Amino acid sequence: MKPFLRRLFLFLAVFTLVAVGLDALLKTGLRQRRTFTLGVWNRLMDGEIAADVLFTGSSRALMHFDAAAVQRLTGMRCYNIGMDGNQLNHQLPWLTTYLKYNRAPRLVVQNVDLISLVPDSDIYFPSQYPPYLHEAPILADLVHIDPSWWKDRWIPLYSFTRFGYAYAGLAVEGLLGLEDTLRDPLVLGFQRKDKAWDGTFDRFKARNPHGVRRRNTPEAQAFLRAIVRTAKAAGSQVVLVYTPEHVDMQRITLDRDQLMGTFRRIAHEEGVPFWDFSALPLCSDRTWFYNSQHLNGSGVDLFTPVLADSINALLSRPTPGRTVP
Repeated sequence: MKPFLRRLFLFLAVFTLVAVGLDALLKTGLRQRRTFTLGVWNRLMDGEIAADVLFTGSSRALMHFDAAAVQRLTGMRCYNIGMDGNQLNHQLPWLTTYLKYNRAPRLVVQNVDLISLVPDSDIYFPSQYPPYLHEAPILADLVHIDPSWWKDRWIPLYSFTRFGYAYAGLAVEGLLGLEDTLRDPLVLGFQRKDKAWDGTFDRFKARNPHGVRRRNTPEAQAFLRAIVRTAKAAGSQVVLVYTPEHVDMQRITLDRDQLMGTFRRIAHEEGVPFWDFSALPLCSDRTWFYNSQHLNGSGVDLFTPVLADSINALLSRPTPGRTVP
């Protein structure tokens, strides 16, 4: 049995070394990608962003904050790290990691919206995370939602097994520099959507003829406060922003006044401004939206100068607690 056990041990040792090496190589490939979400996170981790104005939040940040256009209008370096499908509990670890590797922005523009006040109970787009699980805040956030994420952190090739050959293909593309960087859908982290009204809201409204209510949890409020305090502790000014929302959605949200009141109260108590842009005239016209929550590209073009003017005014004459209608 001893020769057999020695051969078995040798085989397992070699297999483990190969698996560990291949896992590290493939994750290096993911870390070298320069496009889409992984491209944003890699620039963040490499300390390349170093924005004066940093936009953060959910999909409404991703698709409403045109960092390149704001940069032209303000003369300040801008970047957008908004994440599609992620709530405040997932945004906080990325902001913490951003501040670890990049100088603190002059201003953090934090998006809030109708569903900000309930934390995510699942993990959207999980394949974005495996290259960064050595960062304690990111791993802790994921494990809190799903304890099995320890496998992605510690078992070689586990992530590539569960996300499939296409995921490994992304890694190989990154290693060989084969990405199509000319067609990156993100520009300084902003994703433009040139789409007409798609009708999803109309179907949503038909399913909810008596209106809707949104949850407002102390847990999510605590995450919002933590984001504000983390940025302020790093030396940044912070503003909470509610970007344009179509008026029809505003009308059917029965507890909207309470939600907006919570944002105003938190902003006041934390000593930061709250800008509510949901009363802009463009919010009454579907021409500028592709659904009730998201501006299309033309709508963003209308909104951006208003946002840039507000940023210029805040940074030239900072007034804590000021509210911009």
